[in-house]
Amino acid sequence: MERFDAAIIGGGPAGSICAGFLAQAGLRAVLFEKERFPRYHIGESLLSATMPILEALGVMPEVEAAGFVRKPGGTFIWGSDREPWNFYFREDPGGRPHAFHVLRSQFDHILLKHAAALGADVREAHQVREVAYDGTRNRIAARDEHGAAVEVEATWLIDASGQSAFVGRRDDLRQFDPFFKNLAVFGYYEGAERLAGAVEGNILSAAFADGWFWYIPLHDGTISVGAVVDAQTFAGEAGGDPLPLYLRLVEACRPVAERVRNARLVSPIRVIRDYSYDSRSFHGPGYLLAGDAACFIDPVFSTGVHLASLAGYLAARTVTGLLEGGDADALLAEYDARYRSAFERYRTFLYFFYDHHCDRDSYFWTARKVLNAESSLDARTAFVRLLSGGGDLLGDEGALQRELAERHARFSDGTKRGRFASTPDASLFRVRRTLSEME
Repeated sequence: MERFDAAIIGGGPAGSICAGFLAQAGLRAVLFEKERFPRYHIGESLLSATMPILEALGVMPEVEAAGFVRKPGGTFIWGSDREPWNFYFREDPGGRPHAFHVLRSQFDHILLKHAAALGADVREAHQVREVAYDGTRNRIAARDEHGAAVEVEATWLIDASGQSAFVGRRDDLRQFDPFFKNLAVFGYYEGAERLAGAVEGNILSAAFADGWFWYIPLHDGTISVGAVVDAQTFAGEAGGDPLPLYLRLVEACRPVAERVRNARLVSPIRVIRDYSYDSRSFHGPGYLLAGDAACFIDPVFSTGVHLASLAGYLAARTVTGLLEGGDADALLAEYDARYRSAFERYRTFLYFFYDHHCDRDSYFWTARKVLNAESSLDARTAFVRLLSGGGDLLGDEGALQRELAERHARFSDGTKRGRFASTPDASLFRVRRTLSEME
């Protein structure tokens, strides 16, 4: 039976990023993905604070080359002031000036292929059926697309299986947030009107009487248009053919209706329910939870891919420390605390942000309190930092941000100059590492 340092369930951003960083560290990682990529997935809008993680992984050139729409910030029609108002990532000191709106089928495939190129053993069309832990190793049983049984052993398991949460559901870790009992109903338009000028690439978030809409421009010429509404009120209509409900909600939100008036709906209408949750613990005996397998809050700030990417990086760093003989209790507690603090930061702010009767300055000041920003950070900048995800990289006096920047600088410089010895975890390329793996 093959043995690995780590096994990952799921090839989305959390799983692929974790596998990539583990491979960078010279560890043997196997990733099981039940589907063949590319495959469809919702969650197209990224945060600027995800960019340092992609840079440190070395995948940014492929992401840049894909031609995704650059996202300079966001436009809100929200709160007591019904006029549109904007924020820009460039307003966050030390942050990145833009993120991307991505086709997840393409973006996720880029990450998965990059993990494989770094040395991770990526196995698509492999459905994990069972995981058993004997106190030392995990035994993972899967089946490939032809029905053949596959078994491997791994010291650590990372459950990045998305909302299906293979291990989290097995161990009954999931807990739903009653405040965010919403559902999302969404589709794609071709020929819809985009925002104009400096905000052309912004995500538009528009509140209306029954909830709010996202409006995301994509590089294939379509616009992702989705409504988030109360689950109890609309569950019945969404349970059948959701098209009539969707079209009625579009008409009820004037800023969206006006922009799609002359557009063509080019997709089926999809519905997602019960998506606001976390887990009692983000780790257990022999495993860690990452990405949507651990938690998901709400799409309004586009935090899904960012939290998944952050979790993938933190999980890889934690497993690397564990395999190097670090204090298991301390490392796992740190992983849980760091990941949970990022999640809780957004959830806390969302409780306030969902009050549509406040003015924009109230949102800014609340963001400052949630972020516990230093006194030199004004309220608007605190809001931008929170929505960029920058606060997730600035804990511990910015240690994580500096670590990511250092890895990116070393990786870029070493690769550019052909000096592999200066790249992160360069022992992966050395004879000694090869010999030790053979032994």
